[in-house]
Amino acid sequence: MRRMKPTVIALTLLLFTHCQSEDRAEGGAARGKADSQALAAGYAAQAAFTAQAKGEDVRFPTSDGIVIAGTLYPAGKQAPAVLCLHQWRSDRSSFTALAGQLQAAGITVLTIDMRGYGGSTKTEAGKRIRPDRKAQKDIEAALRFMRTQASVDASRIGLVGASYGSSNAIIHAADDATIRAVALLSPGLNYFNELPTEDAVRSYAGRPLLAVASSEDLRSVETVDAYRAIAPSMETKIYRDAGHGTDILDAGVGLGAEILAFLKKNL
Repeated sequence: MRRMKPTVIALTLLLFTHCQSEDRAEGGAARGKADSQALAAGYAAQAAFTAQAKGEDVRFPTSDGIVIAGTLYPAGKQAPAVLCLHQWRSDRSSFTALAGQLQAAGITVLTIDMRGYGGSTKTEAGKRIRPDRKAQKDIEAALRFMRTQASVDASRIGLVGASYGSSNAIIHAADDATIRAVALLSPGLNYFNELPTEDAVRSYAGRPLLAVASSEDLRSVETVDAYRAIAPSMETKIYRDAGHGTDILDAGVGLGAEILAFLKKNL
């Protein structure tokens, strides 16, 4: 398959986002037709990134003996890097297209299955485990692994998290000054009443932070508003009817390009 230039695909996604905004003002049949055409372009671009993503499966243990499965997408020696954390009841495959987009733009990516999901379901001794909403040990193990890789500049690492993955991301980053930037997809103030995040955002404030949500996902929109009050300098984006977490990446609204621009600027 012919490799598409990252700038071309990014422009396709950005054009789609622009078309959505313009078409809302026009309304009627023209809007529906333009939305369909733009959506098709967005999905085509996403498929191209998924096809061109070149990753290698990796495994490493956590401090409490769970084997974490991941995919590393190297982008050359000593590249800026990002760790991606999926949402509840999902796995690392939800970030494949984004990983290909970032890799093509020169950012190394590690996607992982957090404990209890995908390939991360057993201890080193072979005992099966259940999902856990608190994944700090998974993040710590993933970052230790990343810092040993020739394709990673250990001083330029960011986090991308979706839903409960976003909570775990900001909670970790609040206490880890080496994390340069964090992007949160559909964040929550306190998912499952186990992952409070406002204090973490307050502690993290001052470093680059991006929080996005979709308009119908009211709790996440409220969370983004609450975060903005805590950290006024953060970047925010509310998309229209685009779903929850990594579903927004699949909605063709240009979120991949938004994350890429944020990471390129801040890593």
